[in-house]
Amino acid sequence: MPTEITEKIDVRLLVEWLGVQGARAGLEHSRVCTNDNLVHIARELGISASKGTRRKELVTEIVRVAGRRIDKPIEELMRMERDELVAYFEGMRVDTEELVELIKQLNLNPRDHGRRSLIEFAAQELSETGRFLRVSSQGLPHSV
Repeated sequence: MPTEITEKIDVRLLVEWLGVQGARAGLEHSRVCTNDNLVHIARELGISASKGTRRKELVTEIVRVAGRRIDKPIEELMRMERDELVAYFEGMRVDTEELVELIKQLNLNPRDHGRRSLIEFAAQELSETGRFLRVSSQGLPHSV
């Protein structure tokens, strides 16, 4: 049953304004939006939820679904050409997590070039982060 709170909350707009992290934090820590409200919101988004579902799990799933940018069915995406898809994904500001979810849904594995790019990206990020951590820890006294 909708309450005054659930009728006022536009979770998709909340995610758009605050981002995934901000919306998640706001819903998790809200004293006004109860677990019952979250269950109702989840059901409106097509998420199966019960009153026994933990708050953090509810919020995570609500924000994930509400934050989806891809609004076309897979069949329609498959009819699009590569350049159209690139333009669509960029125009919708689709995030990496959603693209990975789409790839998993289609049971696709990256080919050699894509896999190599992913490996290089992961290696570059890990290397730069490690270098930053090593540099930032130099000069600091180490605990014994």
